[in-house]
Amino acid sequence: MNLERQIDQIIQNHVHTISMGGESLESVVSEYPQIAKELRPRLEAAVWLRQARFAMATRPGYVHDSRKYLESKIESLQPHGFWKQILRRYTPQRLAFNIITPVVLVLLIAFVVNSAILTARLSIPGDPLYGAKLVIEDVRMAFTFGQAGKTSLHIQYSRERLLEFTELVMEGEYEQLPASALRMEREIIASLRSLNGVPSGEGTKNHQLVRNFKETLSNEIVILNVLKTTSPTNAYPQIELAINTVQSGLFALR
Repeated sequence: MNLERQIDQIIQNHVHTISMGGESLESVVSEYPQIAKELRPRLEAAVWLRQARFAMATRPGYVHDSRKYLESKIESLQPHGFWKQILRRYTPQRLAFNIITPVVLVLLIAFVVNSAILTARLSIPGDPLYGAKLVIEDVRMAFTFGQAGKTSLHIQYSRERLLEFTELVMEGEYEQLPASALRMEREIIASLRSLNGVPSGEGTKNHQLVRNFKETLSNEIVILNVLKTTSPTNAYPQIELAINTVQSGLFALR
């Protein structure tokens, strides 16, 4: 017989009687002297484990405690009532977290959007956000009601086109100048058309807009002439084109 199987068989046959005091461990080991060295530690361990398990099972209150633990475990696994779930869900800490998280998220999104809009408004032709800048201007124009308000915006945008043109010259971005001068011309034409569309009943406002536009165009001519004298000669043709465009707009107002 295999040694391991023989030892297991001996343990099964004698562990109960040894635990109950019917025979001693030494007497059992002495019956098998040829395997006493291997048998003794395993038989001692089996007897100790059985006695420990028996002592725990017969401890006063063991069955009651086990039942109580089992009942509490089952109760914890059962679904809670509606109000218990609500109260657990809306503890003060969780409620504060649920309120603060959306607020912080909204503020973060607002900050990112505002930063993107500001960056777009400061961009010039050739910048990644310049297209977004023009879209923002179109949206602002679409939500401006009243011909006088639209005219004022067109005049403001014509100033913006001049600033863009000036920055392009100062940064040496001469390849962008033709398109920039064309946008300036379109904005001046749009301003003139918008001025003509101001109702005759708003004469005072119309005169104020005309005066404002004249001042804007006159200042643009001065700036462009100064820019021409301080720029390289290869920028002269485009600067001269911009000057002629502004002068044509100023002439149309007279």
